[in-house]
Amino acid sequence: MEYIQILGPNHLLYIAVLIFFTCLLFMNQSYVRDHRNTISKYIVTISILQQILLYGSYVLLGEFTLQESLPFHISRINTILGIIFLFTKSEKLFNIVAYFSVFAWLSFLVPSNIEPITHPRGVSFLTNHVITLLLPFYGMIAYNYKVYASARKRVILLFLVYFVFVALFNPIVNGNYFYLRDKPIFSSVPNIFYYPGSILVSILLFFIIEQIFHLVQSKFIHKQTEG
Repeated sequence: MEYIQILGPNHLLYIAVLIFFTCLLFMNQSYVRDHRNTISKYIVTISILQQILLYGSYVLLGEFTLQESLPFHISRINTILGIIFLFTKSEKLFNIVAYFSVFAWLSFLVPSNIEPITHPRGVSFLTNHVITLLLPFYGMIAYNYKVYASARKRVILLFLVYFVFVALFNPIVNGNYFYLRDKPIFSSVPNIFYYPGSILVSILLFFIIEQIFHLVQSKFIHKQTEG
């Protein structure tokens, strides 16, 4: 399997699709609010179908492995959390999904071992990331939710629990969850430095994406009118 290249034709196609749905979301904010229940049902349905496509492709193509196919990549976990959020409308869960979406941005902008659009998992990747990346903004527009700085401590704690889990689980199955085995950058750096560096960078990214969310909410999301 030949994977997509950064800024190659497939990657540019993925970026174009994301831009299209971003414009669609932000240019139709009133419509989104007025029809949020129906739209949320569609998003949940598409997300569940994406999960079936992802794991079904591993099974049907005979490529299911403990190393890559379990739902332990953080973007996959965030997809599941996003589905639960759309069912529960929990603002606490919304904040977790929003902060964790920063990792989906990384894997979307710097894809590693991602299949092209002609492969089922390429379709799955694109669908997953468009939803995961836009879901925080959808929550802001449709439900007037906000990303709170006070939620950051909880998110960091959850991330540390996740990181310790995959760091311990990966060696057992020779797994690559959170890309700790096949490192997309600084591959020659020993784990004793790479692991704490990954944690520190991740925490920094939480701070950065929090500020981006605040900027977008204040500048580009229309305030809801009363009545």
